[in-house]
Amino acid sequence: MTAGKSAPALVADCGGLVRQIALAVPAAFFQPADVLGGCRPLVPLGNLIEALPADIEAFILLDDASVPASRDWIATLDKVCSLRLVTLDAPIVGVSGPWIQDMFHVRSSGACPAVDRQLVCQPGNAVARCLAKVLDAAVVELSLGLVGGNQLVGADFRLIGHADLVGTDRKPIAGFDNLHRLDPRPISVFGYRLQYAPAATEILLDHMHQYGFHIDQYISLTGLQREGRPLLLVAEPSLPEPGGSVLVDAARTLLQASVRLLTEQGFAVIRNAVPFVIVPDSGKRLPRLYNNVIVENAVRTGRLKPIVWVPQFGDVEPLQAHDAINCGIWEGLGFETIPVAGWSHLASRNGALRCASKVLRRSMD
Repeated sequence: MTAGKSAPALVADCGGLVRQIALAVPAAFFQPADVLGGCRPLVPLGNLIEALPADIEAFILLDDASVPASRDWIATLDKVCSLRLVTLDAPIVGVSGPWIQDMFHVRSSGACPAVDRQLVCQPGNAVARCLAKVLDAAVVELSLGLVGGNQLVGADFRLIGHADLVGTDRKPIAGFDNLHRLDPRPISVFGYRLQYAPAATEILLDHMHQYGFHIDQYISLTGLQREGRPLLLVAEPSLPEPGGSVLVDAARTLLQASVRLLTEQGFAVIRNAVPFVIVPDSGKRLPRLYNNVIVENAVRTGRLKPIVWVPQFGDVEPLQAHDAINCGIWEGLGFETIPVAGWSHLASRNGALRCASKVLRRSMD
């Protein structure tokens, strides 16, 4: 390492102001709603673009064939941010889905993040290579199964979902050292024990499981401290309609067990109500991912508080009360909330606002 130059580190999920962000729009999203079973996935993506301040530069990754339709769509948006279309130069691969959070990792040395930047990805990742050309960033290929959605990066820690820390034999993965090559921050684990042992003094990965698909479905970093501990916002499953649900009861129990392990690892936790609701297009009861947010801890010029962008569902479903409650939690923590509506259109796909975006650069001013 060059003298005076810090080791490459991942862009955090909290802290400074978002300066650059990327989204991905698959070709299928430009089809009519009747073809998509009534789903209108461009609605939440467009709402997010409209919610970005003028000093954010947004990159939209597309297949080359989608460019005409994308320009027509963008022309309908009331946006103020700078927007740039990026077309894949590997049409055979294409943009497979909207969850760009999972496609690659972004890191820099910290000295000059706008210049000294790397996109870290699996070998052969066409999306990362295409975007890296536009950003004039380096590409670092690393055989690593960890996806962005199963990791949250704090100022001085990383919280990784248990599922990406163990192999099929339930033993720590052979490539565990690659996690430290990716970023030097110490790792904590999101998971729960099958049996609670109050006297446990270490985290035993082979005795644990993870609730949910990805960690960012149920946990938000706040970038705040409470009594010297990093403060997390963790979902509290709820059933908005009368009656009972074995699914919701199980989710509540397993997330409570996960909170117990988080507090043992030195985190402070507050809870937010997350309703589990039937999704019309699949008939499944799934959570509405209010924890899937974008957070800033610095204050923008002309603002009085740091911003958090919060997904909303009440424009499509009768969840206006939950929208307000979840925004209110963040406001109680000292944030200005920017509600981003329309995420019911992607509820059946197990993602929301953070999943559909990738922060490429932050700054403190």
